[in-house]
This record gives sequence, structure tokens and C-alpha cells, in this order.
Amino acid sequence: MRWHFRLPRVFASTVEAGPMRAAPILDGRCGTVPNVWQLPPYTVALIGRPAVWFSFDVSTPRIGPIPPKRLVWEQDFGGHLFLAVTRADPASVSIVEGGPSTGGGTGALVPFCYPEDDFTRRGVVDFEPVLIPPPNALTKEAFCEMVLAAQRSYDGDQSYLAVEIQFLRIGRDSNSYAIGILLACGVDVRAIPKPVHALRFEWVGYPGAEDPVHRANFGAYLGAPAALGDGVVGVAYHDAAGDVLFVVVGGHAGDSVRLPDGTPITLDNLGRAVLSRDDALRHGLPVKMTPPPEHIRNRRRFPKDPSPAGAMITLILDGHPVPLQPGEKYRGSVVDRHDALALAKLRTQDGRDVVLPLVELGVELRDPKRVDALFHVGNEVTLGLHRDRRPKLIAHGPASVDDKLTWHRFHAPPWGNVFVTSALGLVAVAIVVAVALRRR
Repeated sequence: MRWHFRLPRVFASTVEAGPMRAAPILDGRCGTVPNVWQLPPYTVALIGRPAVWFSFDVSTPRIGPIPPKRLVWEQDFGGHLFLAVTRADPASVSIVEGGPSTGGGTGALVPFCYPEDDFTRRGVVDFEPVLIPPPNALTKEAFCEMVLAAQRSYDGDQSYLAVEIQFLRIGRDSNSYAIGILLACGVDVRAIPKPVHALRFEWVGYPGAEDPVHRANFGAYLGAPAALGDGVVGVAYHDAAGDVLFVVVGGHAGDSVRLPDGTPITLDNLGRAVLSRDDALRHGLPVKMTPPPEHIRNRRRFPKDPSPAGAMITLILDGHPVPLQPGEKYRGSVVDRHDALALAKLRTQDGRDVVLPLVELGVELRDPKRVDALFHVGNEVTLGLHRDRRPKLIAHGPASVDDKLTWHRFHAPPWGNVFVTSALGLVAVAIVVAVALRRR
């Protein structure tokens, strides 16, 4: 998207939008372009370019002996992230990216195909490609196939915002899609490399990158964690059919642990290892099929009325995956937390155990830092969602004091509440004015 303002005599202006060779992709394919980035075989790379930028072209007239002057100024506003994936033959790359389902930049967030090779040839790029290493213990080949499979599994049930304001407006953008793909493929959000060698500067960075599309929009969901001994835990993630996609093993950073079949494996600096389904089966890790929960079974594929907040996230309630549904709430004490797996266990007042995926929960409740701060062992909290999926998060006991003294993200109230409150306020003011006038 580009706005070009030309002011030939200071007072005239036009808005210019160049032709764009781009279209949504709704059949599971990926856009294929020449490998102008010279990426090696079996590589997943994160690439950024400008998405919205302004340019001003100002010309002044000749004034007597003063010749005309021309000033051209251009500034990037917000960037667009996408993934480039190569296979055995690196001559071409598959482009994994999101965009709007309608030409006007509205509708659903869907897989898209922009002419990324053409943008790169013209120098419309923000930074050199950032290579995304496969999660520890996962092969490059398996990782590339997993990323492409995630795009094929995406349901398109997520509304699109052209420029997403983090956790303020409801909806997600192309950056939400790119980061969501990586998280759905076992990448830890803390392990995504930061761009280096910046070529252009974006005023607002990459809106939506902190608000990734939920895993369930890709048909994937969390399974029940299984203790493997010595503080090591394994948790499987499943596809829409209930089969295992991959298994994450979590323990202490850098430790060498033994898998159930006795095979040693070294955990990374986050205390993690990710094994494909076949490798997990070979090493005796939990790969039992888990029936998909309701929100996965009832997924809508590219609906005309996409959900503003996307898919519901998955919790584990007494060993079974369930959605965190609007109108529900859970109150209890945090009895366990596993930082390597980013999971916490809440024991409710009626004795039920709820396993919470902290990264997704932070996104769903629209305040990741607050979620991370509250879900520590010993804290008592109430979590849930209002009927309109606004966050419901309350700290109790000693944790409530620190929580009240901590800055929280601002959440715009529902428009219905604003309208009703404003109407009631106007009625009250009118009554007061009427009473005052009658007393005169």
C-alpha cells in the first residue's frame, strides 16, 4: 500500500496507487517465485518489507532569479513480514504470507500471494532474510514441510486489519499470520531471531507480530502433558484429525536427558527439544491420538463472516483438551509452572486441574506481560472471557496488590457499553438541567 502526494505548485495534490500483482490463495497452495534471495535448500526465512509508506514530491515555481526547487521525501510507516521456504531444489521458493480476502484491504485474513521477488529486485525490502532454524532436534526437511502444511491447514476464520494496533483493536494482520505459522510449527516465540542489517526503518515496526494468529486456526491444539521423569515433561501437539503433529520435550536449559527408549538428547538454551511424530514414536514418546475438541471439530473454512478474534485457544481440563469459551471463568491457585514449555497448571476451587498455554493465553487475554507475571506458583487468580471475548483476569490475595500497582494494557470498551453509558449520562444531565430550570 502506497500513498504518493505530488505537490507541483505547493497547493495541488494527487494520490497515486500503482498496479499490484497480488491475489488471495484459498486452495492451500503457496505462491512460488524465483529464489532472488539465494536461500539454500531446505530453509525457512523470515523476510520483511514496507507495507505502508508515504512519499511527498514538492515542486516550487520559479520566482524571479530563484530557480524552481524540488523536494522528494519518503518514509516507511509499517512493515509486512512473510516466510520464504525452499525445498531440495532452491531455484524457486514457496511464499507463505497473509493478506486481505477483499481488494479493499478488508474481510478475512487469508493466505496471499504478493510479487515478493519483484519487490526485492526493486529494493523494497527492510532487512536481509532472517533464517529460522528448525526447533532443536527437528530436521530441516521436516520443518519446511511442517510450515507448508500449516498454510494448507489454515481455516481463514480470522478478520483482517490493515494496520493492527497491538491488543487494542480486535483483528489481525499479515504479521500475525507469519508469526502464527512459526508458533504452530513448534517454534518458541523466544527463539525467533531478530532482524539485523536493517536497510529501511519502519515507524511502527511490524504491527501484529506480538498478536499472532492462534494455533487452532491452523487446526492444531495442545495435548495433555506427560511426565518423563527427573522433571522432564513431554507434550504432544495434534492436528485437526487428532493425530500427533510433533512432541515438545521440556526440562532444564542445556541438560542432557534420556528419552523413554534410553536415547540421550540435549535440550537447547530454553530447555526444549521438538521431535516429529515419527521420531517421537521411534523413541517411545507420547503419540497417542487425542480426539479433537469441539472448537477444532467445528472449524469453519474461509467463512464470509470471519471471527474478529480468531479461533478459541485450547486448555487441558482434567487431562482433556477443551476450548476457552466466552462466558467461562476459572478461579484457583497456580500449583505448577513449566517455563521451557510455557505451561502453567491452575487448580480450581472445586479441585479441577487446568493446564494453560501461557503464550496463547497472553495473546487471548491481550496482555502477555500481565499473564506472565500472574501465573506463578502460589498466586490465586480468576481467568476467563466475557461474552464478547474481552479478557477477564483478576488477581486475588497478595498478588492482587502488585497487580494493582502495575501498568496494564488499555482495552477499549465495547461500543455498546460506550453508547449506553453515554446515553444514560446525557439523560442524567438533562434531568439535572430540567430540575434546575424549574426551581428558578
